[in-house]
Amino acid sequence: MSVKKKMKKWKVVAVVFAAFGLMAVHNQQLAVSDPENTYFNKINRTIRLLLNPPENELEQHLIGKDISCDHSEELYKKVAAATVVVFADKSLGAGVFIGPRLIVTANHVVDGKRIILVLPRVEEDRLAQPGLVFRVESIRRVDRLDLAFIKTEEAYPHWLDLQTRGDVNQELLVVGHPNRKFYSLQKARIKNKELIRSSDYIYFKDNEVFFGNSGGAIVECEGKLVGIVSMMANYRNSQLKQGIGINSKAISDFVDKMKLAS
Repeated sequence: MSVKKKMKKWKVVAVVFAAFGLMAVHNQQLAVSDPENTYFNKINRTIRLLLNPPENELEQHLIGKDISCDHSEELYKKVAAATVVVFADKSLGAGVFIGPRLIVTANHVVDGKRIILVLPRVEEDRLAQPGLVFRVESIRRVDRLDLAFIKTEEAYPHWLDLQTRGDVNQELLVVGHPNRKFYSLQKARIKNKELIRSSDYIYFKDNEVFFGNSGGAIVECEGKLVGIVSMMANYRNSQLKQGIGINSKAISDFVDKMKLAS
């Protein structure tokens, strides 16, 4: 082999190694900043869809394991219709209507002076997409807890009732907005039911944890809100596939204390 051909071969090898190196660095950055879209997860999702072709658009975008609730598509549309995208100065998350003009969300989601609410559009889509902007009247934050409430100027017809009983079902759904294009549906499972009765929190597992889900709805199969997502944007939580939420009992208590029900 001539010297020129050897040089060309080594250049190709160097380019390939450099490309793999850049991909590895980028993948590591994604693992911290956007775990949903690491190369491994993208490949895994593609293989899953090839082996199990989705019956509808919702199943195509489903994150995590199969949903065990009956009529999951109708349930998803109900929850997504009550879920808004929340844009702040330095954050992106979700919020949930729990009354005609009252939204509950995570405190760290509304970190900033400029808050924009975007309503879902579900009328013509199996999978909800961001739609119209909604005007904010006021924001009330809870001290020492990742919880906040947003009052809107206009009334909205879709909201979720709070599940404040202690006997919450084991199977849960999480609806958030982690990929900016569609609302997501994920499966979750309560880790310790006793903590709901004795604390302000709800711990859940068996789901994949993504940025953008903070403030999103945690619901049981009957469609009632059992909590909102709190600590999703956490690399360790993502690796362990576990999350922390503020439970509906605490949400209800602060609605009463802050006189937000009217």
